[in-house]
Amino acid sequence: MKILKYSEIVAEVRERLKGILSEVSGIDMPEHQSISRAEGQPSDTGYDLKVRVHQDVGKEQWLCVEVKSQGHPQKAQNTISQLKRDAEKHDPHNARYPIFAAPYISPAAAKICLDEGVGFLDLSGNCHLSFGGVYIHVEGKPNQYKPKREQGSLFSPKASRVLRPLLQGPLRPWKVVDLEREAGVSLGTVSAARKELLKQAWAVESEDGLRITKPEAILDAWAKQDKWERRTTVQEYSLLEHDQDAVAAGLNKLFHNQEHAFTQWYAADLIRPYAITKITTLYVSAFPKEHVLNGELLARRVDCGGSLRLVVPKDEGVFLGKRQVNGVPVVSDIQLYLDLIHAGLRGDEAAKELRDWSEFSGGWHE
Repeated sequence: MKILKYSEIVAEVRERLKGILSEVSGIDMPEHQSISRAEGQPSDTGYDLKVRVHQDVGKEQWLCVEVKSQGHPQKAQNTISQLKRDAEKHDPHNARYPIFAAPYISPAAAKICLDEGVGFLDLSGNCHLSFGGVYIHVEGKPNQYKPKREQGSLFSPKASRVLRPLLQGPLRPWKVVDLEREAGVSLGTVSAARKELLKQAWAVESEDGLRITKPEAILDAWAKQDKWERRTTVQEYSLLEHDQDAVAAGLNKLFHNQEHAFTQWYAADLIRPYAITKITTLYVSAFPKEHVLNGELLARRVDCGGSLRLVVPKDEGVFLGKRQVNGVPVVSDIQLYLDLIHAGLRGDEAAKELRDWSEFSGGWHE
């Protein structure tokens, strides 16, 4: 992937804009009517790029472009505010069309531009220009420029601990120090997660603290990146006992001295019954000796297809937010959704039923 200096980004945006407009019938863009910030006069608003165009109808239009090195949602919001503020402050009678430009503009940032009536253009091939008789819209082009480390870090085992209290409804502001204590991670991890949430425009910050505003978007992105195989070690067992409640009671007794919590189909059946699957899945801190499990539950280790799954997580953040349901510990709704959505055996349907529940994760909507 390419990495550009800022001056190179501005120059390439100028050439890309000229190239796009040259394909539009009835548009005239005089060669010397393209002004960069460095070339602007003191009375100019100081846009990164200003381009004057003429249309067949005789209308003059100024395209006012702000160029940024990144095109994430927070950058889009800040740039749009700047563009609108400048347009109102400087010569509002002139026809000005604001445009946000970057090497790559994410779909979420593009939507913000569309909602605000602002054009966008990137060097990866995406654009939206709508002024006078011109309408050009292209989306879905992949990022051709090397991004900095972004969302993946937010959903790493340690960082995702910060999300768990933040996503517990009713959604409320959290101070950084309170998140540090609740999530059991370093202040640096909390600060990095906070920065990424604000960058993606998934949260807002006030004097009361950080509050999630787009929990659905966060959970969708988290589920997309989550990989069960990478974050767990699983052992399967066959059982003679087929009553899941009896199995759960036996497991609860066996693991009473260590951290444990039920997840996947059995846990979902306890909370929002939908598709009954005769597999009991339990997170544990450590696997027991096989003779102990065999003696207590007549469990026999198998390579696959067992009705009992014991799961040791790579990070014990999966236990955050667990609660008691019918006398047994169950993971949080967020963790349960992540564990179900890609599990197969109609787990995606059970996950959807859970998420559609009005009380999912304590309720996200007033």
